[in-house]
Amino acid sequence: MFNGPAPVEAVRLLHRLGLFTTVFALPPPLDERLGGGYGGACVTTMAAADANAQALGLEVDKEERRFLLLAALLLPLRGLQYQPPKGKPVPATAALIRDSLKWRVKDIEMSAALAEAAAELAAAHAVLVKGGGGEGAATAGQQGPGQDVRIMLGQVIRKLKQHWKLGIALAPVVLMHAAEPLGVAGSSGAVAAAETADGQGELSEAAAGARLEMSRALLAAVEAYGLTECWTWKPLMDGKKVMTLLGWSKPGPELGKVLAAVMDWQLQHPAGSLAEAEAMVRQRFGPDCAAEV
Repeated sequence: MFNGPAPVEAVRLLHRLGLFTTVFALPPPLDERLGGGYGGACVTTMAAADANAQALGLEVDKEERRFLLLAALLLPLRGLQYQPPKGKPVPATAALIRDSLKWRVKDIEMSAALAEAAAELAAAHAVLVKGGGGEGAATAGQQGPGQDVRIMLGQVIRKLKQHWKLGIALAPVVLMHAAEPLGVAGSSGAVAAAETADGQGELSEAAAGARLEMSRALLAAVEAYGLTECWTWKPLMDGKKVMTLLGWSKPGPELGKVLAAVMDWQLQHPAGSLAEAEAMVRQRFGPDCAAEV
């Protein structure tokens, strides 16, 4: 179904025939808690993500398209937790993929990673908008919100690796009314399930245009900041080099903080040198700055 020529239409047909909750069944008692109305929201977010990816001109293979569409379809369910008879609670989306769809662990991991990344990219876009987000804000050495955005974008790209553009396509979808978490206290998602079977206007041309504009702004920022290949970057310093530089005799929890700071610095300074990174480490984590560690 997801690998066919028209996966969105196939899932939409399931919803119209009342079969969506049979194919994409939630584990009990969540199935009774949400009833049969959650298909509308899921179809809406899936359709929006697919349209946005196509409008962006993303070149994806069958596996990547499945990752994107599955993550989008499950966005309204991302807040639900399932308590199995034994063991710890697990995300209901993971149980759905494993038990209802019988798909791979990789699909579970990627759908969760994309949902998380979409929220983080949406937050990065908000910072871009607040800080201007234009060409001036994307110049090297820019102070203020622009540097924070570099780290925010770079961290997401490094987590998604070669699939990071899927997160860009999904980011505006996570802000849709249809994507609000269903069945979660304090959320209006319960209403969204009944109201979004036809997209509630969120699949209109104007709404699609706004999503496309947001994704294009994120892509432009990634390119302007020189982060398109940052998922392939090797850290300028490893643990051994950091320990030698700071005179530490053994590793500890502080080492992870320093290594994370080094990578964040690289994301802020793509053309930075090892000597500059070492100077930053001495300044922030040297003997006179123990409070930062």
